[in-house]
Amino acid sequence: MKAQPPYVSHEDQQVREFRKHPKRAIAYLNSCVQVAFEENDPELVLIALATVAKAYGMTHVAKSASLKRESLHRMLSKRGNPEWNSLFRVFKALRLRPRLESTQLRPHLPS
Repeated sequence: MKAQPPYVSHEDQQVREFRKHPKRAIAYLNSCVQVAFEENDPELVLIALATVAKAYGMTHVAKSASLKRESLHRMLSKRGNPEWNSLFRVFKALRLRPRLESTQLRPHLPS
């Protein structure tokens, strides 16, 4: 029998939570996208997507997105630089639809 460590990492706990409650994974992603936009931190989105992909199963997500599992890991890492096409395939694999909202009621347009 494999000995269990006396602790669980935060990410491992999140993965467990998101497997039990998929709606929380979506709320987490939305929150991370909002914070990433406000703080100009796109890495946060990749990290959040990686956590949610782990909850859904990296192999399953990679197959559904027509990506190699290693490529999915690499693109969702802190140093990842995914192409839009790949990101859209991951969104589809996770059954997500991105939505953009204006930060103000009426956008400032040039005259």
